[in-house]
Amino acid sequence: MIHRQPSYYSNFRCLGGACPDTCCRDWDIVLDQKTLADYQTAPASLAQQLQASLTTDEDGDTCFRLDDRGFCAMLTEDGLCAIQKEWGESHLCEHCGAYPRFVEEYGSLTEASLALSCPEVARLVLNAPSFQVIQEDDDQPDLPFPDIPPQLLEGLDIHRQKALTRMEQEQCSIWERIQDVLSMAHALQSIIDTLEYSLLTEPMVITSLQQSSASCRTFVQSLCRLFASLEPLRASWPQRLEQCRQRLEQLTEEEYQSLCRAFEAQVPKWQRHLTNVTEYLIFRHWHKTVNDDQLYPRAAFIASSGLLLYHLFLVQWDQSRNLTLDDEITICCAFSREVEHMEENLETVIDACSTLSPTSIPFPNP
Repeated sequence: MIHRQPSYYSNFRCLGGACPDTCCRDWDIVLDQKTLADYQTAPASLAQQLQASLTTDEDGDTCFRLDDRGFCAMLTEDGLCAIQKEWGESHLCEHCGAYPRFVEEYGSLTEASLALSCPEVARLVLNAPSFQVIQEDDDQPDLPFPDIPPQLLEGLDIHRQKALTRMEQEQCSIWERIQDVLSMAHALQSIIDTLEYSLLTEPMVITSLQQSSASCRTFVQSLCRLFASLEPLRASWPQRLEQCRQRLEQLTEEEYQSLCRAFEAQVPKWQRHLTNVTEYLIFRHWHKTVNDDQLYPRAAFIASSGLLLYHLFLVQWDQSRNLTLDDEITICCAFSREVEHMEENLETVIDACSTLSPTSIPFPNP
């Protein structure tokens, strides 16, 4: 069986109370029966607090109660979980114990990754010299692929690696690389739609498509509206998007191009950082195509997300002519938390992006 994970995966260490944010906020954590049974054996010092922290959601599931600020009732003043602090990590529920780690299983292939919504993960992703995947084979018998056509997964695997390799070719701009990945996904989608999955493993010639001549500034304003229309976890997210939209609307096309040039000159690591985030998105979302055959919509979502993050960085820098790593971390965490972790939001954005042709997505050209 093959196991894969990003090279920075093993470097993750939870910051605990030193984290600039907390994962014990905003989430509706549903508790499984095994965890609830375990809580019946909690030490006396914790039992009463645990019992008071539980509530029932609208679906009838038991979950942790959130206070008026959205913080979990088990979060202590020093930023730590009372369960872990007083009883031990082994007694955390499945969701809390795993986060920010997550595992995707595709029969004989298991992929582990880390969620960008965690500030420490965002730091690892942004600071990585490149996005590399570590692969190991445990020599155990391969498992069958339940409900997954093997040739579909094999084809996705082949071309995702090509996409990741293309993203590392720094002799071209990041926008040229993303455009090529988008073109590849569009060509592959045509094959997937025919259900002739065997064709995905055959040699293919991917033709680069001409970039749209439309205004990138105007297009990103529409992206801000789309993402701001989603159900937010925190009010700061739609506020940031609206601030970005308004700033882009204020600029003339010439002023916008000048701002992009100044930003890129003053923040030399922007392209490496955004490349890493784009590759994180490719690694995390590309293979989800096995669930619904929708590869191109996911690629369009990834391309649109790259554009959105670039402009959120840009507008943040424009406010003070400075963009710190902490600023980038805050933006990336908010994006992941509000989009990737909200299933309905993610589906809405992917559906909207499915209507975009590869030649209709304009990229910056400062």
